[in-house]
Amino acid sequence: MDPSRRAVRIGGGLIVLLVGLQLGASLPAVHEVRLNDFPAYWGAGKMVLEGQPERIYSTEWKWFTNLPVVAVLGVPLAIFEYETAWEILWWLSVLSFVGIFGLLAFAVARYFPPLDPVRLAMIAVVFFCFGPVMRRCLMLGQTTPLVVLLFGVVYLLAREKRDRLAGLVLGVICAIKIPPLLLLPLLVARRRLEMAGVAVCVVVAAVLASWLFFGGDLMQQYADRVILDNFGRVHAAFNNQSLDGAFMRILSEQGLADWVPVPRPMDERIAVYGLIAVLAIVLWVRGRTLLWPLRRPADADPHAGSLELELGLGVALMLLVFPIVWIHYYLFLLVPLALLPLWWQQRELSLGTGARTLTIALFVLGMWWAGGQDVHENAWYAARETETLLRWRLNLQPLGALLLVGACAVPLAEMARRQQSSERG
Repeated sequence: MDPSRRAVRIGGGLIVLLVGLQLGASLPAVHEVRLNDFPAYWGAGKMVLEGQPERIYSTEWKWFTNLPVVAVLGVPLAIFEYETAWEILWWLSVLSFVGIFGLLAFAVARYFPPLDPVRLAMIAVVFFCFGPVMRRCLMLGQTTPLVVLLFGVVYLLAREKRDRLAGLVLGVICAIKIPPLLLLPLLVARRRLEMAGVAVCVVVAAVLASWLFFGGDLMQQYADRVILDNFGRVHAAFNNQSLDGAFMRILSEQGLADWVPVPRPMDERIAVYGLIAVLAIVLWVRGRTLLWPLRRPADADPHAGSLELELGLGVALMLLVFPIVWIHYYLFLLVPLALLPLWWQQRELSLGTGARTLTIALFVLGMWWAGGQDVHENAWYAARETETLLRWRLNLQPLGALLLVGACAVPLAEMARRQQSSERG
């Protein structure tokens, strides 16, 4: 083997090892049992287990904000005492991170070979950037790591043209987490109709099951708490990393630890809608034939397939435009960001030197900022909520997502041209 190539492979292997050690070393600090988001899942499951489903939205637990039927998923954990259940979910989350890494490695080996230490190092670097988000998930006792693992499965199934199964898994994700619902219009626009249709059916089935088995009263509580109480309202809390949250921190004086939604101020509304309109115009001008093709794209085409680009763009937009986006939702970016650089390389996009440099810069900076920063306790933010610099600095994650949209927009024109040529052919 060429000594230079051997050195590159050794360097890639060392990066993987160092990132693994760094992330592993940070785990003990977030292993402590906490009363954060997990009581919502555990408490709801406990109420179902004890035959008192009417209490799943009780304020004696952390507020449960999912469909009533989702409470059934908490039943296996509710069999155990809280501390034991926390430990189980914590380790399941850690194993989910390992599973996501393995799934991405499998995807590289299958669709972007060879799977060598350098490409493994690229995945490891993405994981390193999202270390703060991963630690946040573990501190909260969140289900997001498990859901993102399922999101990786959706990608693999879609890549294998198993659209019905992909739609089934995506529907389960959408029934548990609301923001991924915004991916469905993109699937429809890209003519992935079977996948989107099955996902919609699963969500509808989850709603009907909630209504039939838990009753209209609980569904009304869910609608009031999750939809009606938040409709047209926003808040500036430090962990709301949407465009709405960012502009509320900039344009209002609402507290950083205040989670009471307030009506959108006019200047905030203009800023958010104006920026979304600019994004829509840019994306449409650069790639309207790609965003709205005549038929379903051929993902296996090494010259024109675009699933990775779709997921990267779709997830970044989802994080920006949904009114309330918690920090841990940014974990969804792990899947497309680990694959997009290899996708760009395989497609051999004919970008100029300037466009190529701009794409790399937007991608690297966007990934770094979207990965977030370690989070303090609520009181820390409450004591500093008048610090202007802090209020601006807390917007790095949505700014990172915005840069990632820009990175995806650069090759859109070339991909749209290829799509148009393919349809003519």
